[in-house]
Amino acid sequence: MEKKQNNGLRTVHPWQAQPQPITNIEREETYDIVVVGAGISGCVAAHSAAEAGAKVICVEKSNDITANGIDVGAIGTKLQKEAGIQLDKDLIARLLYQWGQSQVNYNLIRTYVDKSGEIFDYYCDLAKSKGLKVSLNSQNTARADWDTLEDRFKQFRTAHKFSDDERHYREDGKFVNANFVEMVRDAAKEHGVVFSFNTKAEQLIREKYGCYGDGENQNSGNGGRVTGVIVSDSSGYKILNATKGVILATGDIGGNKEMLECWSPICLRADRNAYAPKGFNTGDGIIMGMWIGAARSRCYPAPIIHAVNFLPLAAGMDTSWLTVNREGKRFCCEVAWEPMVTNARMNAPGNKAFAIFDSNYPEHAKKQEPIKFASVSASELHAKVEKAVQSGKIFKGETLEELAEAIGVPADNLRKTVAQYNKYCDSGFDPEFGVPSRFLCSVKDGPFYASLITSVQLAVPYGLHVDDNSQVCDEYDNPIPGLFAVGNVQGDFLANSYPVTVPGLNHGRCITFGRLVGQALAKS
Repeated sequence: MEKKQNNGLRTVHPWQAQPQPITNIEREETYDIVVVGAGISGCVAAHSAAEAGAKVICVEKSNDITANGIDVGAIGTKLQKEAGIQLDKDLIARLLYQWGQSQVNYNLIRTYVDKSGEIFDYYCDLAKSKGLKVSLNSQNTARADWDTLEDRFKQFRTAHKFSDDERHYREDGKFVNANFVEMVRDAAKEHGVVFSFNTKAEQLIREKYGCYGDGENQNSGNGGRVTGVIVSDSSGYKILNATKGVILATGDIGGNKEMLECWSPICLRADRNAYAPKGFNTGDGIIMGMWIGAARSRCYPAPIIHAVNFLPLAAGMDTSWLTVNREGKRFCCEVAWEPMVTNARMNAPGNKAFAIFDSNYPEHAKKQEPIKFASVSASELHAKVEKAVQSGKIFKGETLEELAEAIGVPADNLRKTVAQYNKYCDSGFDPEFGVPSRFLCSVKDGPFYASLITSVQLAVPYGLHVDDNSQVCDEYDNPIPGLFAVGNVQGDFLANSYPVTVPGLNHGRCITFGRLVGQALAKS
């Protein structure tokens, strides 16, 4: 884990180096609970704790709440039941655990699966009381009929949004999830939560550990309690005492290049980071936790990296086309886009790949997604594709040779790849990557088209090692008294690859554990 500086001297990563104690403390305040981070999980935790009677402060280093994304994934909600959607909780829990390759904590998954529905219903009722509309997002994010596919491609209708239209963004440019987070923030304020923005958490305070103690019995599970947080703002440093505990909700590591290099280097090959402005999502909770003896998650991160292809221009969704690398060769399973295609593209030569399709794309799109494309006309698709061609977002060639030249791949390889792929399409069986016949769409009739496969990083969930109650643990699996982690700094829930089988999963688990931990800690 060591790295070398330019002068050849060895140093360590920030999370490995014990910091000097902050001594120039100017102020001190006391609360029952201190929540660090005002994103979706932090706001929910603060609101839930205050609603249960606790005196709460929520500190955030930016100047406002954080609200990214569109969907909240929940299982067994009233909206689902009203729509006649039956979900098999055992199957969902099993598939989520399999996505984590048995490295995650199954009990955390089970808590989410069993509790997310009733918790979502609570916030759905709160939204309705505030005049905010809530709807299922099963015509945009969640494919309405993908629950019939084989397990590795299954996708359940779990996506909800706090909006009733198809837009991803509000008129002010914010994601529609801002509707939810703002609602919860306002409800938290009504229950007395103090929000302190432009306030950075610097160090956790733990009795008998590190710079605030002698480290006595660190390995025995008898280490001291976390009693508060040292924060900094425009007026200097102050201590925020927490008589019941500290809840870390500091977000993911997507904005920390050093952490990505160490723990998730594939992310550095994504085209851009959609959610992490400079200086944020930098793993602050991990660093502060490790300084006082907390352990990192036992498994590797599960990056949330999505693709953007041409069909979102027409229908707000991705479909499956023959995908080739810079050599003009097929190299992956083209179903589900993220993470299957995005992961494969980021490991492709030159970090580049193209989706290839022919002039029959309107028919192919309806074959793949008959429900979602039922109301999209061929003329509408043609108009949008031609507009994308004119803008340079889509490449076009009257022949495969012309297309190969346009995208810079060997024409002979592309021709051979297309010929072999078309045989799979004709037979309805893909022996290489197992793409179901529904998603096999031949490339036969010109003109031919190509679209770059993009990989856009949304978040990189990775956090501290926690127990079944989301209480942070040390390297010996001993819970650290007074310290909890929710949201993307909660470890052991996701591993290796983000499971799109449950659309909205990450926001759903943020809300679920934010509420459960906030309530439980308030009630001791």
